[in-house]
Amino acid sequence: MIGVSITINGKLIYHRTAINTTESEFDSQHKPNTYHVDTGDVIKHIPDDGAIVLAKKMLDTIDEKK
Repeated sequence: MIGVSITINGKLIYHRTAINTTESEFDSQHKPNTYHVDTGDVIKHIPDDGAIVLAKKMLDTIDEKK
């Protein structure tokens, strides 16, 4: 599980969590994994791209208009 939070002056503004639901833990680092976000969104992410790329994808699920 991965969690990403944004705080401003110590106040939590946004938070997202996601669970890797890829079938096999032993898949290649070059194949995309499937992550289910707490919002119900599904993200595909290649592990070799790194955690920062995954965190950005998770934050992209935030609708700032709400």
